[in-house]
Amino acid sequence: MNWIEKISKKLKPKLDNLFRRKSNIPDNLWTNCAACSDIIYKEDIENNLYCCTKCQEPQQILPRQRFEILFDEGKFEELETPRLSSDPLHWKDITPYKDKVKTARKKFNQRHAALVATGNIKNIKTVVYCMNQKFLGGSVGIEEGEAFVFACKYAVEQSIPFIAFPQTGGQKMQHSAYALMQMPKSIIGLQMLEEKGIPAIIMATSPVAGGVTASWFYGPSVFVFAESEHTKIMFAGPNVIKRTIGEDLPDGFQTAGYLLKKGFVDRIIHRKNHREELSNLLSILLNLKNTQATSSLDATDENPISSQQTLSA
Repeated sequence: MNWIEKISKKLKPKLDNLFRRKSNIPDNLWTNCAACSDIIYKEDIENNLYCCTKCQEPQQILPRQRFEILFDEGKFEELETPRLSSDPLHWKDITPYKDKVKTARKKFNQRHAALVATGNIKNIKTVVYCMNQKFLGGSVGIEEGEAFVFACKYAVEQSIPFIAFPQTGGQKMQHSAYALMQMPKSIIGLQMLEEKGIPAIIMATSPVAGGVTASWFYGPSVFVFAESEHTKIMFAGPNVIKRTIGEDLPDGFQTAGYLLKKGFVDRIIHRKNHREELSNLLSILLNLKNTQATSSLDATDENPISSQQTLSA
């Protein structure tokens, strides 16, 4: 054995021990911005309402985090939504679908991809439906669809505004036709709100796709917002559309910024301004409702011809 081998034999255990030494620094102090890829100190992004400190792009957050940001003093009450089968078709896969659901439930402490909560937004009591795309893609099955209708009914019963934060890949493949049935059900839920004159707001959070885009965004009295101009709002993926029509797609296609120019999105409201702008809008809508009701009564007193007769004439 030469002298180099002797020295390396002595140094190797010391070097191994040095590099194996455990660090007191946690390994989850940093995160990457999904938009600009900048490396961000995790505490900084949390203090910035989970928005990138460099480009200010909102990052994906979980429903309870959003509730804490949105409601006064972060206080809210979660509502128990109807309990239905999470695997009605007994879907076969390498890992049984029911086991995937159990794992997701344990990880996120929620029964399905949506949570419903009620609380005050600047003293305006509101019911909010919020989705978690990390829960099996946020796909909509019978539980998520029924929860949406439940939230609409609750808004009608309590006469309070309704806000939904979709974040989903669309309808749940594992529920097949049951998932597709949630599209007309959700439209009926929004129609109930419209008939009662209750404000309904859809705040798109990236991504929103498939049947949710096709059913939630088309109500005549629904306000459609997005929290970023880069928010993805689509039905099918861009590659599918490009192959189908055989044409190149315009820049920014299927982003909220592009759809705002086309009239599909009413307004882009950054997450930092949600409480301020949503409360202002709700105040206006609720006051307008009261003003219109009073005006209608005054007009009826002055004019014996009812509004229905006027419409018929």
